[in-house]
Amino acid sequence: MTVLLQIFSFFLISVRIRVSVKEAITIINYLKPLAKTIYLLPIKWLSKVKRKKNKHIVFLLSFPSSSEYILDKLIEKYRERVIICYTKNCAELAQRFSIQGNLTLSIDSLYDLYTKVIPVLGSSKMILCDNYFPLLAEFNFDKEVSVVQLWHANGAIKKFGLEANYVSSESNIDKKRYQAVYNRFTHLVVSSPMMAKIFCKSYAKNYGILPFGYPLTDQYFSDQFKNELKFDFIKKPLVLYAPTYRETERDQSFSLEEFIKQIPSNLQLIIHPHPHDNFLRDQLSDFPEIIQLPKGVSLTSILSYVDYLVTDYSSIPFEYSLANPNGQIIYFWYDYKTYSTKVGIQELFEKYVTGTITYSHSDLKNSFLKENKSDLKEFNSIWNTFADGRAMKQLIDWIDKQYEN
Repeated sequence: MTVLLQIFSFFLISVRIRVSVKEAITIINYLKPLAKTIYLLPIKWLSKVKRKKNKHIVFLLSFPSSSEYILDKLIEKYRERVIICYTKNCAELAQRFSIQGNLTLSIDSLYDLYTKVIPVLGSSKMILCDNYFPLLAEFNFDKEVSVVQLWHANGAIKKFGLEANYVSSESNIDKKRYQAVYNRFTHLVVSSPMMAKIFCKSYAKNYGILPFGYPLTDQYFSDQFKNELKFDFIKKPLVLYAPTYRETERDQSFSLEEFIKQIPSNLQLIIHPHPHDNFLRDQLSDFPEIIQLPKGVSLTSILSYVDYLVTDYSSIPFEYSLANPNGQIIYFWYDYKTYSTKVGIQELFEKYVTGTITYSHSDLKNSFLKENKSDLKEFNSIWNTFADGRAMKQLIDWIDKQYEN
């Protein structure tokens, strides 16, 4: 699509057409659905080719932080049978698996996509996804093929899929494409009946539900995992700020400087930007005294040491509640009115929210002074119903059974 927009810009310059910025944006927004349609056409044709099924397990990868653990376990079991098709932000992780001997293919390379990825998908009976992948929209899968949505979180605070408020302003072509992708999924791996209900509503389809729990949470049930972790950089009771990625512009009422001032001096602050949040990451360069997770230290590994989790609409509370059931959750919803209007908050989450909700910097400071204990046991009973440390084992057992047919 980027190439098409570059061609359009060159065309305007060549023929000396003068347009305002607003007009240019309008034209480009009109061209986006067209560009996506052009991108999908070859997939539609190529996917119609009938291919003999093999025993490969294809993993569509776009979230390295949440999918690395799952891939490690899959490859431990299935070795070279696992083929990884990845987006460009996962190139480093894909390289590691390539060195180990697994076939890795770039989805963002049109050559690889049309000549390698599509044939690989067309010859597999098992496809695992960690996100929404547009390439699935025009793919014609046989009935024997399972397309499993693992997603990249085990719960949801914000609305997503067709339920997200901003989708209403998008073109009918885009909405039709979203639904086409959602229709390709056959199964969902979930941690609770609540999340299964949210998924089916958000994707406007009923799926085969795999009640295994979110695979990444298996680690929180491992005594060996907890005992092996030692972090020298933790000196005081720990506050972790981990906000979500914002699809829309960030509310101007947020000030990183003001946020930092609200953290009591007897606590240690670590800030972990979302992998796609360049805005916050750039701001942090002005505050070198604020610790970020050292390279090689995962967010998963640190959660059991976090005394106070401060977040907004991120899915991290659903993992934190398992990693540290005695911890405290503080929701910093400084832009609630804007965010709930543009994106939307899950009604089911607001009904069963556990923790302290703050709406301003001053409210945030006061929340550390209160003795409001979060009832994370009740939270887990609602959102982590199926989590028991056996998610990967159950997923692998289920995959094995699909190849017995």
